[in-house]
Amino acid sequence: MSGTKDNRRVQYTMDRFKDALLHILATKPLDEVTVTELCRQADLNRGTFYLHFQSPRDLFERIEMDLVEAIRPYLTVKINDMATWLVPILNVIANQPQAAAIILNNPDSVVLKKITDPIRQKTETSYQSWYGETDKSVLTYYYAFFIDGAIGVLTKWLKNGTVERSEKIAAVIENVVTKGAPH
Repeated sequence: MSGTKDNRRVQYTMDRFKDALLHILATKPLDEVTVTELCRQADLNRGTFYLHFQSPRDLFERIEMDLVEAIRPYLTVKINDMATWLVPILNVIANQPQAAAIILNNPDSVVLKKITDPIRQKTETSYQSWYGETDKSVLTYYYAFFIDGAIGVLTKWLKNGTVERSEKIAAVIENVVTKGAPH
């Protein structure tokens, strides 16, 4: 038998708890979720829950970190080729829509910051050249406009069931960011 982390049964159990939490979070906030409710939804017992997690928040943090780890490899691509790095990120989001929607709708999410901080660092130089702006505090407004708009697009895409292909959504975001409004 291989290690606990690689054990299929353990992974199945953890996935059941993750799915149960995401199902519950569709109707109530994380702070109101109980272990009893999670176990009932997952059809697993409390002892099994506490074997893997300390609390519902700990479980949610694991879900968030799974999403970050899936996205992290794509954050190293150069910003001037936005579609190249954005499409794989959108594919990850499309494969985990419930978790992504919860994270995107929480502007204070530590995970959202981990995902967006590398993007912010890459875009700062572009904003300086595109807008002729050197004031760092003003550049933060450009970034806020970009990231809040992108999050709005992603949120709408998730609500619509990710019907449009990732390439189409990436093109929308890239067009607005790199071309702006038509003159």
